[in-house]
Amino acid sequence: MKSEKAKDGIERFRITMALEYKDELNELCRLFKEIAEVAEQEAEERIYRKAHNIIKEMMDGIFKGDMPQKIADEFIRKLNEK
Repeated sequence: MKSEKAKDGIERFRITMALEYKDELNELCRLFKEIAEVAEQEAEERIYRKAHNIIKEMMDGIFKGDMPQKIADEFIRKLNEK
């Protein structure tokens, strides 16, 4: 999970709950983490699509043919390198 705020929120939730609910809390926290990770992934995908479209539109005025698409694709490929 990338979000420190989400991690902190989950940890605060875990701490505030009674020890007698430990097993249930562990499952809830696992689910919260999964939900946060899915939300992060969806947000990242939306940003990448938007960036791809912006780059492609900007390059349409400069390059012809499939070159704007190739430039935008390469830009997103570089963003995805980790």
